[in-house]
Amino acid sequence: MNKQVKNYFKLQPVNLSLIFGMVLVYLYEVIQSFGLIINVDVLFKDGAQYYPAVVGRGEWWRLLTAGFLHVSPSHLLFNLVVMYFVGKLLEWQIGHLRYLVLFVLSVMAGNLLSLGTGAMNGVSAGASGGIYGLFGAMIALGFLDRDNDFWKREARIIGLLVGLSIFMALFQSGIDLAAHIGGGIMGMLLTPILLVKNPNMRQIKINWRLQMVAIIGVVLFVALGFMLALGRL
Repeated sequence: MNKQVKNYFKLQPVNLSLIFGMVLVYLYEVIQSFGLIINVDVLFKDGAQYYPAVVGRGEWWRLLTAGFLHVSPSHLLFNLVVMYFVGKLLEWQIGHLRYLVLFVLSVMAGNLLSLGTGAMNGVSAGASGGIYGLFGAMIALGFLDRDNDFWKREARIIGLLVGLSIFMALFQSGIDLAAHIGGGIMGMLLTPILLVKNPNMRQIKINWRLQMVAIIGVVLFVALGFMLALGRL
């Protein structure tokens, strides 16, 4: 049993560490809230996203910390189950450090786009931006790895699920659709960059033109996010 656990951890140490960390953070939130549903005051104090605090007071670190907070058990459980299965596929393929970069930057990009287009007085939290970044990476792999039917199949499935979830979110309240879209776009843009000189995916050839397009895309997307956010002051 211990050997099996070690093998699981060896396969996805970053992903499992992120999951374990989010569980600990949520338990800390529960202690402060005296209940399983986390109140707004605790979310704000612990680093949730809130436009007046981020842009008005310069607390840009909330773009990251908000991605590690959750509002309820169902919110946490859904995100972590998806992270476990999707992250397990991605981390051993693209590498541990690159996986961490993908997740963190997708979280921040999603929250940045949410700042520029979402509710200005709402407090938001959750790892959805990072998870959609993982989805975006898998969709990009389906296009880039033309010789591997596995990634093509996974990309089609993920693309269908993402499309359905975005469609359903249009008719539901309390879902930060901008964070989902922003994270997904960042994940797709980062993938060609993270695959450069990747020893686990030598079969994918990334030429310098595609690298430059991806880098410029990341820069422009971040610039657009800041422009939208700051333009609402």
